[in-house]
Amino acid sequence: MNSQAYRVKFWMCFIVASVATSLVPFFTSSEYILRIVTVVIFWIGMAGCWNIMSGYTGYIDFGPVVYFGIGSYATAIGMTKYGMPFFPSAVLSGIISVLIALPIGITTLRLRGAYFAIATFAFAETMKQVVLEFDRTFGVSFFQGSHGITLPIGGHDNTFFFYCFLAVTFGVILVHYGIEHSKFGYGLKAIHEAEGAAEIAGVNTTGVKLRAYVNSAFFLGVLGGIEAYWITYITPGDVFNVHKTVQMVIMTLLGGMGTFLGPIIGASFLTVLSEILGTAFVEYYLIMVGAIIITVILIMPRGVVGTIEEWSGIRFH
Repeated sequence: MNSQAYRVKFWMCFIVASVATSLVPFFTSSEYILRIVTVVIFWIGMAGCWNIMSGYTGYIDFGPVVYFGIGSYATAIGMTKYGMPFFPSAVLSGIISVLIALPIGITTLRLRGAYFAIATFAFAETMKQVVLEFDRTFGVSFFQGSHGITLPIGGHDNTFFFYCFLAVTFGVILVHYGIEHSKFGYGLKAIHEAEGAAEIAGVNTTGVKLRAYVNSAFFLGVLGGIEAYWITYITPGDVFNVHKTVQMVIMTLLGGMGTFLGPIIGASFLTVLSEILGTAFVEYYLIMVGAIIITVILIMPRGVVGTIEEWSGIRFH
């Protein structure tokens, strides 16, 4: 498929999907269904953020939850301590995440393989402990330690947060579109295939990786801010929980790493599956979900999208 045809097809599908998804609140009166759809959209955005960096470069990042947590606390502190409105606080959360991601990325992105994965995991755990112990160590009242922060209840219903998450997730999807057919995206894919050869060919590999890293951090920070306002209460153990990173990884692996549709398919499948099994089998659903994930990965090691492309010869990107 040539570039022009791809663009036309993408924008047609994007517009149709955007309109259809945006109308969901008008076609359901069930708050439960709307909440589930909102959670699906949230996780599509989260998995998509991980895919921007790790899916396209092959660098396994175990630290993206740190920017989600930073975004959560930036919004919570902005609203509770400085009286900021929600939207400026959420945008500021993304900016703060980027400012922290820049020096961390410059340092860690020079590492490769397991060393990068360990470094990012260590950074996420360090940030959790910093937020947890900061107040007690310095004798101040800022992060509130293990007590957490309660955000103001703004009187917004699930529809409000549905559109907030949808807007950010659309932004993540547009970044993926830019990656698929741009010099920046070709650089990311070259790093995945052979980073040494890419450097010899003139690709500024550190710069390209850093750009993907801070893009991911910005959207994670905003998503963290929105989720904090949605649930109205946060603690370090919740927002810096490494299980969130693991969930992003699993969703992207299920759908297909480094593919445009991978995070969408993986996040939708795993979220809906967990909800259905969690409702029907309260005590055993995690075992069942784990077994299904293992089975899917064994049958489709390249993820759903990669396997369909391999079997059919059709390219989705």
